[in-house]
Amino acid sequence: VYATMRNLSKKEPLEEAAGHRLGKTLEIKQLDVCDEQSIKTCVNSIPDRRIDVLGNNAGMGLIGPIECQTIDEMKTVMDTNFFGLVRLLKEILPDMKRRKSGHIVIISSVMGIQG
Repeated sequence: VYATMRNLSKKEPLEEAAGHRLGKTLEIKQLDVCDEQSIKTCVNSIPDRRIDVLGNNAGMGLIGPIECQTIDEMKTVMDTNFFGLVRLLKEILPDMKRRKSGHIVIISSVMGIQG
């Protein structure tokens, strides 16, 4: 199992939760869904690029009225929440299709039903 995160300096809580599994059945890797090279580097570091299950939960949001948000802030949200997933899918789907095997789980946010 590979767990990924944008900022590896924040991995300590995950390492603590993993306990004895860390390094045996769980490996933590760096991956920024907003950076195509980061995605390629991470996927290429996995033996045979074999990803059987992708669980995507990368996401962020803004709090407050839309008129208080800048366009750049909204673009950052879309870049992470939508285009980040698209980048991941473009990198791993060809391998899944070639193998005719794989599952994708996309985890959204409760904020999607608020508005």
